[in-house]
Amino acid sequence: MFCRMAERLCIISHSKKTQPIKTMHILFVQPQPCIRALKYAEGLCKIHSDIRLSFAYSGKTLTELYGHGDECFRIWFPLDGNPAAGLRKLVDTHDINLIHSHNAPDTLTNLCIDLFGGKIPIVHDIHDLMSARNTAYEDGLNRVINVVNWRKEERRAIEHSDAIITVSDVIFNLARRKGYRLPKIAHVYENYIPERFIPKTLPQVSQNLANRPIRIVYEGFISSNGGHYDMRSIFKALAAEGIEVHIYPSRDNFDYQTLSDTVQNIFCHPSLAPDKLLKEIAQYDFGWAGFNDTLNRAHLNTVLPNKLFEYIACGLPVISFPHKALKRFLETHRLGLVVDAVSGLTGRLRDPGMAAIRKNVRAHRWDFTVEANIGCIVNMYLQLCEETASLATYGH
Repeated sequence: MFCRMAERLCIISHSKKTQPIKTMHILFVQPQPCIRALKYAEGLCKIHSDIRLSFAYSGKTLTELYGHGDECFRIWFPLDGNPAAGLRKLVDTHDINLIHSHNAPDTLTNLCIDLFGGKIPIVHDIHDLMSARNTAYEDGLNRVINVVNWRKEERRAIEHSDAIITVSDVIFNLARRKGYRLPKIAHVYENYIPERFIPKTLPQVSQNLANRPIRIVYEGFISSNGGHYDMRSIFKALAAEGIEVHIYPSRDNFDYQTLSDTVQNIFCHPSLAPDKLLKEIAQYDFGWAGFNDTLNRAHLNTVLPNKLFEYIACGLPVISFPHKALKRFLETHRLGLVVDAVSGLTGRLRDPGMAAIRKNVRAHRWDFTVEANIGCIVNMYLQLCEETASLATYGH
């Protein structure tokens, strides 16, 4: 699978081979650098050594947050106090060819548009469509929830960037329903996984699933605030079905440890580094990716989370609720099961037909890597830089 287009809005070549590359200096911009930005950087550094990367940011660096990642970038530039002055200085003193701005929210993309629009190509990468949320974006930075302002910033960032990238085509559909005008280059790039994290070998498929409890794993962020990562009621429902629920949180959470101590069949494990985590979770039967939609149903319809691709990389069929993008992905590729409710799930997971889905997951777990899909991002960078150079030449 390579670099799917969003209803043919993208005018980049479908070829997996990138165009001949010249040295480019790409500036990533994001309030809080995140794992998606890190995965882009790993792919670009590994496959295209002629691309140099720098990062302008407001929160923590990648290494401060995840323990690694800073080494992928030539310059780390904190945007403290006066982001406009900081960005001007960075662009004036370094040869920046393109800005790849990651939300959420969309504030820094709009600042880049104000400062550099028409001079430097600006790519707006939509991790979250902010207007679809009813809760704050949980990245460790203090934010005030202002949905009206989010919509204004969102529309401007989408309509005035030179290209946009999203994690799923559902975001494009929702943006069009809101009346946003999309740029001519509008591209889906999913939350692919770097090859180095994928276990080279997998445990043998268990042949005695009928004679023991089913073991489901959930890895990643969890919360206790009623938002979509508040999984406590879901985990308790799974446990009540006789399913073992194994939780590997990205950050320790006392409420889930208490849940593990008091509810039979729920096990809360220590946080693990990504390479150790994926080797560890490959032992389980299924990966869980169904979220609490009480507050953020519209947002959940747009997501294809990192854990989806991590479960697949470990050979685990993915179980989810009918969140629209997840449902479409799992059913299109036959990589898991979509359920409306937890009740009766045990019987469905013991169905002999699940063996074919598991076999398909194992056969395609190397299809969804950063390395297999990053070429289309490079082609987009090249096209935008060439178009800007042509306009500059024409202007002279």
